[in-house]
Amino acid sequence: MLFYTTWSFLAVTSGSLCTQLPKLAGQYPVGTVSFELNDESRIDPLAPTPQPRALMVSIFYPTSKFAVHSGNYPLSRYMSSQTAAALPQYLGTSGDAARVLTGSYIDSPPITNSEDEDDDSGSPVLIFSHGLNSSRLLHTAHLEQLASRGWTVVAVDHTYDAAAVEFPDGRVVPWRPTNLDDFPNELAGLIAVRVADIEFVAQALGNSSEVPFRLDRVGIFGHSLGGATAAQVLANSDPRFVCGANFDGGIFGPVAKAGFDKPFVQMEAAGHNRSTEPSWPEFWDHLGGFRREFTVKGTLHSAFSDLPVLRDLLGDAFPSAEKEQLGSMAGERLLEIDTAFMHAFFTFCLKDGSSSDLDRLAQGMFPEVTIPQYT
Repeated sequence: MLFYTTWSFLAVTSGSLCTQLPKLAGQYPVGTVSFELNDESRIDPLAPTPQPRALMVSIFYPTSKFAVHSGNYPLSRYMSSQTAAALPQYLGTSGDAARVLTGSYIDSPPITNSEDEDDDSGSPVLIFSHGLNSSRLLHTAHLEQLASRGWTVVAVDHTYDAAAVEFPDGRVVPWRPTNLDDFPNELAGLIAVRVADIEFVAQALGNSSEVPFRLDRVGIFGHSLGGATAAQVLANSDPRFVCGANFDGGIFGPVAKAGFDKPFVQMEAAGHNRSTEPSWPEFWDHLGGFRREFTVKGTLHSAFSDLPVLRDLLGDAFPSAEKEQLGSMAGERLLEIDTAFMHAFFTFCLKDGSSSDLDRLAQGMFPEVTIPQYT
């Protein structure tokens, strides 16, 4: 089965957890599934031997309150012990991330129309792309928060440029080091692979009778290289992808000079803007649709992930050297900001909302967020 695929090692047993991700702020409980998708039509250009491209996917979605209250669906662990051990130290936080409990229920059924009074058109889908040498799992807190507000969020691990990808059969595929001698072209090549990943996942889920979500109008967002991936997906001709967002990623590949006309938002770390990031000015000038950029005070590049949340949850167990790479903002506050801005933006472009709701967030509701001014 494609959709209901239980990973028993992600279920939490008594005494195995140390802490839990921040409480879900939205009105819905959240379900989650993880599964493997294989693109038989594509030989993996990053694999050491010829083989079809294999991907791991997680979905977070509003789930049935009745199912959650039944007690039949366990909460998911943040990641497995095997994955935590395979990740770089700061990403796996020396294994302690495997002892963190999420707020998402494994295999819990999606919410039914009779339960959802606020949405008569099906749950809108967002697709998320992680950064280079990172993991879809390092954004779980953000993605489940969005799901609690009514979104279905699909997260894709880009095999071989993810830090480590664990598949259901137990194999762990490590990161393939990047060629730093030809870094821009290397990144452009990786983005092309990632774009094909995203389009394949959207097609596979859209064709499956087991996936009860709409995929005719999709939003896409990502962190770092995932943000550049989102931009390139929007620049392609696939009409399913309507709008997108970039969390602090430089822009590489054809989209850097071509742009597109679809709505686009950038969330930027402190001091990182069109005055300091060489790839952004030309790209920004070629955006013909709605566009906004926001700077979040007290952040560095890696802060747009779950790492600040894990830092605050794990305390001394989080590597001290890595704390300096995240900035000073509290993880839970940053989680609140990121979720609010993405919810407002995607409501605007996927649910016929108002762009003024997005702008209002940076005009008093979140004083840590500003709109960059250029002279």
